[in-house]
Amino acid sequence: MSSLDDIAPSAPPAPSRRRRRTAVVAAGAVGVVAVAGAGVWAWQGWFAQGPQAAEALPADTLAYVGVDLDPPGGQKLAAYDTLRRFPSLKKHLGLSSQDDLRRSLVEGVRSDSGCDLSYDDLDDWAGDRAALAVVPQEQPEPVLVVQAGDADAARAGLEKAIAGCGDDAGFATGDGWAVVARNEAVARQVLADSRKARLADDRSFRELTGAAGDPGVVTIYASPEAGQVLLDTIEEDPFFALFAFGTLTEIDPVGPLLSAVAATELDAWVAGLEASGDDPVGEMPIPPGDVSFDDEGDDLPDDESFDEAFDETLADLIPPELRKELADFGGLGGVARFEDGALEVELVAEPALPGATHRYDGTDALAAVAELPADVAIAFGGGFADGWAEDTVADYSPLGSWFGDGEKDPAAAFEKATGLSAADLAALGGERLAFAARADFTARAESGKPGDVPVAARVTGDADAIEQALTTLRTTLGPEVASYLSSQRIDGGVLIGPSTAFLDELAKPAATLADDETFGRVVRDAEDAVTIAYADFDAGDWLVDSTLTDLSEADIAPLDAAGLVVTDDGDRQRMVLRVSFDE
Repeated sequence: MSSLDDIAPSAPPAPSRRRRRTAVVAAGAVGVVAVAGAGVWAWQGWFAQGPQAAEALPADTLAYVGVDLDPPGGQKLAAYDTLRRFPSLKKHLGLSSQDDLRRSLVEGVRSDSGCDLSYDDLDDWAGDRAALAVVPQEQPEPVLVVQAGDADAARAGLEKAIAGCGDDAGFATGDGWAVVARNEAVARQVLADSRKARLADDRSFRELTGAAGDPGVVTIYASPEAGQVLLDTIEEDPFFALFAFGTLTEIDPVGPLLSAVAATELDAWVAGLEASGDDPVGEMPIPPGDVSFDDEGDDLPDDESFDEAFDETLADLIPPELRKELADFGGLGGVARFEDGALEVELVAEPALPGATHRYDGTDALAAVAELPADVAIAFGGGFADGWAEDTVADYSPLGSWFGDGEKDPAAAFEKATGLSAADLAALGGERLAFAARADFTARAESGKPGDVPVAARVTGDADAIEQALTTLRTTLGPEVASYLSSQRIDGGVLIGPSTAFLDELAKPAATLADDETFGRVVRDAEDAVTIAYADFDAGDWLVDSTLTDLSEADIAPLDAAGLVVTDDGDRQRMVLRVSFDE
């Protein structure tokens, strides 16, 4: 039997019905923040939503993602021309004309949900605007709102569609809109609440979405209350934490590097057991909670006990700083538009990058990346905030704490794992940091020769202090890891990376990003940037080699470059993702 959850964008698989339900709700409430960090949502969700649907939603709506299939400024044609450049996407959507955009949406809903829904059921009444939203009732409710030009035709079409969806979906129509929810009562309540106070008139909604600039094909909004809703959802179901924040730190390379430090603890622990002749699997620590079972598996814990212990472990994975940022979340507004031949996604939020805001500050990002070689495939840069190292160490989650074993104090655990105090880490990071990778980094990493991997960090700061901290880190981590930490002094800092040849390239680049035309197309107005991330898709086949999807060279060929610029905007942050395409 299908339900509204099948119509809504899918969430990652979860181990229980309770978790599936709360994951869908919470993902709808704040998922736009995480997905925007990676940029993937722009291709998966914008066909099914629209900004004007805010007229049919209540003012206290928690989250809203909308699309306008007839946006201003010729963007409909630009969207169609852009999408049809990608062979797999064009084939999947059946794009031969602009009108196929709507048809592809309907056919996708029909095939994914199992509902008896055809294009003809919507063609007679559905307008160009729709939205997926989460509204607060007795519980957060995901709803779909579609513009309805003909109310009678809308009711007839939806009655046929809902009949094929079983008992877990209902709808209501009114004021030129159709609302689809998990039952008719929820849908009617949405319309009733919107008549009292509309989202379109809400001060936070207007201010945040207006701050994101000119209108486009997509509008996104998360209310200031959405952060607390997510925290409450995690308290009820910590499993959601596994995928709610997975993409938030991917933009910032420091996060994954710190995670790698925890992984070295596991390697050392396993190596120690093997050296003593013990079985690492048999000695695996038991997760927290009253959960145990014997070697024969005859005393397995019941599902409830295991879930409680597992949830306790997952809840500990949310750093205190991130919890505070979500509790103090000031809302998010965003717009995706086509401009000057590029896709631009602009977000204004408080904060724009949860979990990383305490790490970077100032306006050093452009200076950090400007001196990198022009032919790099990937670059990232930013200036560190005061106290970033202390906050980072305080948020460190050592491997042992996940199992109720080992050092509990984050600072002590971090120093045990790395040899570095917070002051040492601050010295190692310098004043500002830039990362760079050449196009063949994936292929060379798979060669098994650390010295061949063209990935490096450019640290600007006191070279003596940087190298002293680096020496401590090498000694603590051991020779195998130390082989990835070669270094070379440059004017004003130190280069660090596994490949000495690549360090030479960074020390004396033939040309830099500061003067690169491709970089300039996607990294704009970045003089005051807090962080900058950049990818050159024409630099080689690195995206095909490193992607986890089935993208082919033909699919990636239309992509030129992408730039992500984060700047401070008063108490908020502004994030602009710009993707350019080959002509």
